[in-house]
Amino acid sequence: MNTKEKLHQLHLNEWAARFSEQKASGLTVRQWCDQNNFSIHTYNYWKHLLKEELASQVLPDIVPLSIPEPVTIPDSAVPFAPAPPENSSLTNCAIRTIRATATLTINDVAIEVTPDISEEFLRTLIKAVRHA
Repeated sequence: MNTKEKLHQLHLNEWAARFSEQKASGLTVRQWCDQNNFSIHTYNYWKHLLKEELASQVLPDIVPLSIPEPVTIPDSAVPFAPAPPENSSLTNCAIRTIRATATLTINDVAIEVTPDISEEFLRTLIKAVRHA
């Protein structure tokens, strides 16, 4: 770590302590800044930098996803259920079996999964969404 990076880290540490002080004080950000002779702009600037630094340490790099080619299933390939009995009110109705789907929700991101999704792609997708 060079001198510039060390100085930057020192400032981040100082501001981390200041953010804790502000929170513990019970004052609003504006009131705390006024009392400590900081502009709100400076306060928000360092808060943003600290968040960026923490995010880069905690979160992994972006996981690239390769989206598989969609699979088209012709209607003729979808099985039909047997016709209902003669005395049924549904004699003029064809009932088609519907392929099951599942919806996964991770960190407020919903993913609809169909049976034709590959296991590898689903694992990669879930890893990416968990860190979103």
